[in-house]
Amino acid sequence: MNCIVCNSPLLNTIFNNTLSKCDSCGFVTCSDEYTNEELNQIYSSNYFNGGEYLDYLSDELAVRKNSRNRLKQIQKVFHDYRPENILEIGCAYGIFGDFIRSMYSNSRYSGYDIAQEACHYGQTHFKINTICQDFLAVDTTEIYSDVFMWDVIEHLPSPEKFIEKIAQKTVTGSRLFITTGDIERLLPKFQGEKWRQIHPPSHLHYFSKKTLSLLLEKNGFDVKKVFYPPISRSVKQTWYSLFLLNKKGGYLSKKIYEKIPKNLFWSVNTYDLVFVVAEKR
Repeated sequence: MNCIVCNSPLLNTIFNNTLSKCDSCGFVTCSDEYTNEELNQIYSSNYFNGGEYLDYLSDELAVRKNSRNRLKQIQKVFHDYRPENILEIGCAYGIFGDFIRSMYSNSRYSGYDIAQEACHYGQTHFKINTICQDFLAVDTTEIYSDVFMWDVIEHLPSPEKFIEKIAQKTVTGSRLFITTGDIERLLPKFQGEKWRQIHPPSHLHYFSKKTLSLLLEKNGFDVKKVFYPPISRSVKQTWYSLFLLNKKGGYLSKKIYEKIPKNLFWSVNTYDLVFVVAEKR
């Protein structure tokens, strides 16, 4: 396949053929192909409870803290920020949706996710418009003022198609906010294939500030600001991600994990998670 960012056919495999890297722009993607059925199966209830996340809902306080910090950064770029019609792709349980609605009660909100249990939770617990559908398959006439993609673009089989559709469903002045890992930062370059973000088929694509900016600009968005913010996580989830997720984990790692309190949180900045703020031309 050609590069989804610059359309170059020159992709070479790296990391024992696990990933492919574009010789032209540097975009990195998973070498293997997966069917929609295989990918959908990943995002069952187990994904948020013992799969990629230990217990997603137990991290709600951390998710809300991250949401609050990201909103502060958005307000630094857009000083009189007032979202009108909000779209969130990859809304999970709707925690961010509930937060942004509490901050801007006059705004409309729609969140899309393919995880049925998570969407149902948002509908029933937070009473917000979380929709269990693939946004690409939805025929909507909605035009959005603000689109949020928190740590989701790396999961999408065809992220370029999502950006294309977002471009169609926004107008001049609409805003797009994306967070994802940046594979060109110091830590991933040092760790190589052992970088914690590399775990296909959950993570299929690996952007950098450069390649994500190129994809957005190609679809009519100007990058207004790029942040590398700290992120709040439960200590238990962090330990799980680093030492137990997709790994056998030694006896000592498991014992330490069992002793960590669920309500213990911390904020860390590894400077490899990029937050891109863009505006439609």
